[in-house]
Amino acid sequence: MPQQTFFNLPEEKRQQILQVVIDEFAENDYESVSISRIVARAGIAKGSFYQYFKDKEDLYTYLLDLMVEAKKEVLSLDRPDPNHVGIFAYLRWMAEAGVAVQLAHPQLSKIAVRAANANFFPKAFDLSAREATQVFYQRLVEVGQQQGDIAPDVDVKVAAIVFEGAMSSVSRYLLDQVTSGAIVLKPEEENLFDLPAVKAIFTTAVDLLEQGMGSGRRQAQEAYPAPQPQILSAAGVEAD
Repeated sequence: MPQQTFFNLPEEKRQQILQVVIDEFAENDYESVSISRIVARAGIAKGSFYQYFKDKEDLYTYLLDLMVEAKKEVLSLDRPDPNHVGIFAYLRWMAEAGVAVQLAHPQLSKIAVRAANANFFPKAFDLSAREATQVFYQRLVEVGQQQGDIAPDVDVKVAAIVFEGAMSSVSRYLLDQVTSGAIVLKPEEENLFDLPAVKAIFTTAVDLLEQGMGSGRRQAQEAYPAPQPQILSAAGVEAD
């Protein structure tokens, strides 16, 4: 986290420095980020920089934390309530909201994507973020099981891992489609995600999850049990 001296700066100065830092990390991989370039672009002395941040990793962690906080403002089990809309409808909303956050914070999103692609996160941040994310998704799975959306025999921890991986990948895929121009969002519309192409992506992904974890899975297994493997003798003849 930044030192208190950073937060003591006037708002305008603090935002100016922060924007330079965000741009530098968005434009470069972590190893290529230069503190010398940052202080030159921000118009501050290098000594002042180290009064604001301990080192480059401290600064990097702060930027990742900013992205997490932006997502937390939107991704909450209280908005909308999964008990009312259903778990899988809620997952569709989560994917849409996640992309909306990324579009609202494009530079921070670039930093997060760079970190994910390189699988490089500060250790303390990585452990904290993973733990918080897993707690969130495990709670979501438990709610789904309680209200009958998810089969009761589904392992909560495994389901949480699948949910996290699927939602992150779908959001990243959609963001890539938008930034490449393959999907053109219309910001003048009330809902940016009303486009059929966007809905189709979310629907397909969540339908796959629902078919694999949904409460109808058990009935399907009972109605159409998996065939038992044939046991062959050493001579290659089916055993009795």
